[in-house]
Amino acid sequence: DHDILAYDDAAFRTESAAAMLRRYKPTLGGGTCERDFGNGLVDHWRKQKRTYCAPRSDGSNPARPPSKIDCYLVKQTSHHGSGDNLCVGENVRVSFADLADGKTPQAYFKRYVDSKHQQQHSKIAYRKGTLAADCTTDKEVWQSKHFPGWNVNWFNAFEQTDDLQCDVWEESPTLIVERDTFANFFHNSEDFVNTLIALAILEWSTDDLQLLFTDLYPKGPFWPIWSQVFKGRREPLTAWDVAQKYGDKRVCFRKVGIAILGAASPITVASFNTKCKASSIVRAYSDYVVRGLGFAPESRYASTRDPKRVVVTFMARRSSGEWPEKRFCDSARSFFDCAKLGHLGIRKLGRSVRNDGEVVRALKSLEGRAFPNGARVTVRDVDYSSLSFEDQIKTNLDTDVMVGPHGAGLMHNIFMPDRAALVELFIDGSSANRHFHNLANWQGRQYHSASLANPVPTGQLLSLVAAAISALDLSKPY
Repeated sequence: DHDILAYDDAAFRTESAAAMLRRYKPTLGGGTCERDFGNGLVDHWRKQKRTYCAPRSDGSNPARPPSKIDCYLVKQTSHHGSGDNLCVGENVRVSFADLADGKTPQAYFKRYVDSKHQQQHSKIAYRKGTLAADCTTDKEVWQSKHFPGWNVNWFNAFEQTDDLQCDVWEESPTLIVERDTFANFFHNSEDFVNTLIALAILEWSTDDLQLLFTDLYPKGPFWPIWSQVFKGRREPLTAWDVAQKYGDKRVCFRKVGIAILGAASPITVASFNTKCKASSIVRAYSDYVVRGLGFAPESRYASTRDPKRVVVTFMARRSSGEWPEKRFCDSARSFFDCAKLGHLGIRKLGRSVRNDGEVVRALKSLEGRAFPNGARVTVRDVDYSSLSFEDQIKTNLDTDVMVGPHGAGLMHNIFMPDRAALVELFIDGSSANRHFHNLANWQGRQYHSASLANPVPTGQLLSLVAAAISALDLSKPY
């Protein structure tokens, strides 16, 4: 059930995301599991297609091609609000003047800095006419409540026109994304997963896809997923790139999508324990990233190795790196002004293990221990913040047991081999959030956890990790 890993370059770029996802088995668990976390969600979402803005021209006049906006509004199980939406416009006009004028991005960046990085600065309230089309809106559905989060800014900026007055026509299918963040792997993954879901709903491939980002963030640590995994023949463009390319020109698109809000990702919607296992979306997404980065040959599935060798990776959570806003700042090619970030130094992380060194030494003691399944253990102490993103994924591919405190980095567990296990440590009262319990189960792997004091009692930790090692099925190397 790892078909995507076997795709050659041409097939990976030209086959639709929908066709790729359909190769993965239905999600287990019964009930609504398949519709909530599997291909059933994609199919259900696609069936909700409705014309929100109907053409007013018949296309007989070449100067007035028929505009249309279709949307796919879905109410996911247990999600708040009136639904989550994906919209696609045909023959519509977009103006990027709010990005190109310089003043608007500066004002939003200042707000971000002044709020001590708490105010999300990227949600620009666009001027009227930023989105325009020659179509008639359906008042029953064309309502702000159906455009959650940042999507409502496009709704508020819409203008009906009978003359698009285009300076530029873009023929390639285009998806506009506004990232929830740029330096938190879990919340970034919301946008990654939603982009794959959107491509599957629309039955698009990445071959001729153009990705446009309208948030103001710099590229950030996880940019390789955009620039390698979702890139076909066209480079993804940040908001700064968009402003340089188009300026205040009126840009018309044959087909342009407004992506799904990040917080509407199925990996986020369920923060409670689910009974669902082996999600076709999560499993396909994991393989999609590994294949897109070109790491399929380095995965366990493509190599022969000693099945008794077990790698335990301690995912250290240390306050050892600069704030990502400063580390990945780029005044020359983004709307971030690095001169205004001098106050940022080493980022202080919460939920850090206070006796970190003692924990590492205790875990190392597992290397000489005998296990009933014959495991021969190697322990690695890894500070992911010190690795490139590519090296982070390579580390995951060769990890059998991932151990770490609750935090965004545990999103990495979905890239481990099938036989692997996640050991989540709840310290400092974080046990209510069940995202990583779910992700482990949706990937189809073992999950272990414990609420521990901090400093962490090493004896209790060793018992937990030893049990996870002993429960591994070592009859196969992956």
